[in-house]
Amino acid sequence: MSTVEQRLEYLEEANDALRMQNHVLATAFKAMIRALPPETAQDVVESVQLAFEDALAELSYEDSPHTDLFHDVTYAFFRERER
Repeated sequence: MSTVEQRLEYLEEANDALRMQNHVLATAFKAMIRALPPETAQDVVESVQLAFEDALAELSYEDSPHTDLFHDVTYAFFRERER
């Protein structure tokens, strides 16, 4: 196996691990939201949405190459939460 192939395999494994870590964190966050009283849960979700909007605005202001990715992942998170 060449060095490039080994590096690619390592990067794929690291990416899979990172995705699973993110999935675990999102699942834990969603469970915490479900455990809250409805009014509190709504307040928390709104606060998180505002924090994400602030972070997106900061990335946009900094002209970050990650702005679109952050937006897409945030959208996917909240869309999945609504199911």
